[in-house]
Amino acid sequence: MANRRHIRRLSEIVEQQDLLCTSPECTVRDVVRKMSERGVTTVLVIDDGCPCGIFTKRDLLNRVVAANRDAESTSVCDVMSADPICVDATETGLEAMRLMQDHNIHHLVVTGVDGKGYGILSTRDLTASELEMFQRELEIEKRLWEEL
Repeated sequence: MANRRHIRRLSEIVEQQDLLCTSPECTVRDVVRKMSERGVTTVLVIDDGCPCGIFTKRDLLNRVVAANRDAESTSVCDVMSADPICVDATETGLEAMRLMQDHNIHHLVVTGVDGKGYGILSTRDLTASELEMFQRELEIEKRLWEEL
C-alpha cells in the first residue's frame, strides 16, 4: 500500500493556538500571572514588532525561582531565552523537529501565521499533532479493512 501520510505544515499545528505575547520590560510576576490566567506555559516576547525571546515555565523555575530572583522586580527580558530560532509557517513538522534536535531546544517561533503573524511551536505540540494524524490514519485504515 502506498504511503499516503499527510505531512502537516506548521501553520496547521499552531492555527488554533492561544498565543500570549508580552514586552521585554514586563515583570516576571505580571507575565506569570497572565500565563496562569490563560493556562499557557510559554510566552512570546515581542520588541518593536519582532520576536526577541521566549519565556517558559522552565525559565521561571531555573532562572527566577532557583536563582532566588524577585519576580516583582525582574524584567522578563533578564530571564527569557533570547534570540529564538524562527521557522516559517509553511515548513513541516519534520523540519521543525530537525531544528529542535540540532539546536537542543524545546520551542520555535513560527512566522507567517495567517491572521496572527506568529506562533510558538513546542515539542509537545509536535508530538500531539503526530499522534492525532496517526490516529486518523489508523481509523481510515480500519474502515478500509472493514469494507473488504
